[in-house]
Amino acid sequence: MPKPKPPTDEEYEAWLDHPITVFVLDCYKRMADEQREAWMMSSWDAGDASREMLIELRTRADAYRSMWECELGDLIAVNQKDTLHVKT
Repeated sequence: MPKPKPPTDEEYEAWLDHPITVFVLDCYKRMADEQREAWMMSSWDAGDASREMLIELRTRADAYRSMWECELGDLIAVNQKDTLHVKT
């Protein structure tokens, strides 16, 4: 399957400004914040400071955060790779 053609800078900016994109990225930001809140409720309020839970919640938050932190150049670089899972 051929790789899709990357958008132009103008197309990417239009996509970022689109109301659906704004809505979705806002939801990702809120979901990232909710991971921190879940940690606070579990560790501070409930007294369960599980290292595994912290790693899981931080990993989720980082994944959500990466959705709005990516720039067009980052996405193009990933698109141009032959594989996304490379051991280093």
